Order: sequence, then structure tokens, then C-alpha cells
Amino acid sequence: MTAIHDDFKTILQNNINEISYNLLGGQIPLANSNLRVFAQAVSKPQYLQYCFLDYISQQCTPATATDEYLDYWGLLKNVIRKAASQATGIISFTGVANSSVPAGTMLIAENGETYTTDNLAVVGQNVGITAVNDGSEGNQSSGVTLSLRSSIAGIDNTLILQNAITTGSDVETDDLYRIRVINAFSSQTTVDSRQAHINWALAIPSVTVAWVPATPLAGTETVFYIMLDRSNEYLGYPQGTDGSASDETRYKQATGDQLTIANQLYQNKPYTEIQIICSPIRKDIDFTISGLSAASITTQQQIKSAIQDVLHTQGTPLGTNITLASIESAIEKIAGTTSFTIQTPTSAIILNTGELPEVGTVSFE
Repeated sequence: MTAIHDDFKTILQNNINEISYNLLGGQIPLANSNLRVFAQAVSKPQYLQYCFLDYISQQCTPATATDEYLDYWGLLKNVIRKAASQATGIISFTGVANSSVPAGTMLIAENGETYTTDNLAVVGQNVGITAVNDGSEGNQSSGVTLSLRSSIAGIDNTLILQNAITTGSDVETDDLYRIRVINAFSSQTTVDSRQAHINWALAIPSVTVAWVPATPLAGTETVFYIMLDRSNEYLGYPQGTDGSASDETRYKQATGDQLTIANQLYQNKPYTEIQIICSPIRKDIDFTISGLSAASITTQQQIKSAIQDVLHTQGTPLGTNITLASIESAIEKIAGTTSFTIQTPTSAIILNTGELPEVGTVSFE
């Protein structure tokens, strides 16, 4: 928020002007004079007082509140800031058959991040691992080497992470948290409303976007489409299979990221509801653009990014039509793209329920 008061130099100059015209008949006080020192001594607490009042004024509304004051506003609507979450993954040890690894065994990644095994495991058996530290630092790309902190008889000291770890997330920032708080204040929802369901999903660490269809799938079966951080290795698509929580006996159990989210939603679900957590289905859209074959690599990359922004902004897994005009408009904003034609696709992009668009191959002719 921009300060509404004068800066220190302005306040100091105003006080010097007061002394000059009211005490010295228009003369400017000398640099080392008592009056100039007095002006500086008065101006500093005056400036700090204005800064404090400016800070306090920001906390009077959730639109500008920060830190713990924003947390207090959120509590009024039962919207809690997302805490940092620990990254989790699945590994499989190699070594002598039937050799075992105790629960709590520590492994160290190439970048120094540490993990512990969730359960007792034997060679060749999948076992969960959890990062020791909270936050996104615990996320790892596939192919990273993990090493045992202490050697175990019959167990190889190193292993390769086969699947990326993407579930670690940092404490929710003020900017992201404020959006959820303001949404809570601006919408009057009942406990079983569609918006309430979306708010529940967004309150889960690592979930960045959520969609809920307008009507249940069947009876009390409510579908949640969720996405994680778009910057991860999988562009935010959850890794696992769709389904319900571990304690839900009326529907098939989810796995992977979907199960983690389903279990957290299950704690506060409506009594009769069956919650089904789904990952959107990635649908790559190929583009052929004529008239820009001579464009630089940088310009072509900017075009791809512009198309991707449109697809991410307008695409939803609830069934969407994205017009070519909106994509053309985004490309036209890039310098050097005054004359071009989108050859393919030839008409609006139509997405079926469950599909989310991504940029496929972009060819320039």
C-alpha cells in the first residue's frame, strides 16, 4: 500500500521552513545550528508516528491488512492461513532380498534436504518418505539420488528417485491468503454451497486451484477437480488416481496426491456427502501459425507463453470453449506480431468435462 503521508525529507523541510519564516524572518538556519538540530530531532519522531498511523490504517480492512492482522480478519470467517506442508514421496530400496529398513530411517538428497521413511520396509517394497523440514524446499525432481545417512546391512546406500516429489508447500503469502479472506467476506454461502466446497479445497496446503461442478455427479457424490502448484514438474497436475478418502467406504479409494487431499477434506465433510477428488485430464492443443516464420526464438517463445496464459486463464475442467479471437488478441500484444494467421486449430477450442488445456506443439510457417 502506498504511504499517504509525506516522506522524512519533506517533513524536515516543512519544519525548517516554519522555523525560517516564523523565527528567523526568512533566513535559513545554518547546518550546525541548534535550530536545525531541533528541526531534525522533531521531524524524526513525527515521521515515525505517521508511518505507524499509516501501518495501523492498513490493518482496518482485510483488503490491505498484513501479517497477524490479516490472520485475525480471516478468523472471523474461519479462513485459516495455509501452513507450510512437508513434502512426501514414494521410494523403493534395493539390496539383498528380504533385507529390511526401519521406520524413521534418514535419507539425504543431493541438495542436502533430508527425509525419513514412514514405515518399516523391505527391499523392493514401496515405502513413503517425508521431508524433515516443512516447505517447498523438500520437493525434488525425478532422477535425484537419495543416500542413506547411516549404512544398513543388506541395503544399497543410494537409490534414484523414480517419481518427483511435489507436495511440499510454503506458508501461504499475504497476497494469496488475502484473496481467500476477501472472497469469504464478499460471498454469503451456506455450508453445502458450491463456493463453500471450493473454499474447503483451497484451504488445503499445496492446492492452488479448485473447481466443483454445478451439480453432484449422482446423489450425494460431489466431484472436486484440483490442481497443485503450476511451477512443479507436472505443471500442477496431481499424481495419483481419482477417488475418495481412506475412511470413505462407499466409493473407491484415491491414491497419491488425490488421496492426500481427500483425507484432509474428509475431516469436515457434510455428513452424507461422498467426496470424489479428481485430477483434470491434460489436453494438449497444437497450433500452426503462419506469417511468423522469421520471428526470433525469443518472440516465438513469448507467443507460446501468451497462448499458455490464455489456456490457463480461461480453461476449466467443467467444460469450456476458448475462442481463437482471445488467443489472437494475446499474440497481437507481443512486439513484431502485426501480421499472422492461426492456421490450426481452425475453430474455437472445445473442452469436454474433466479436460484442462495445455500448449502442445506450436509450429511457425
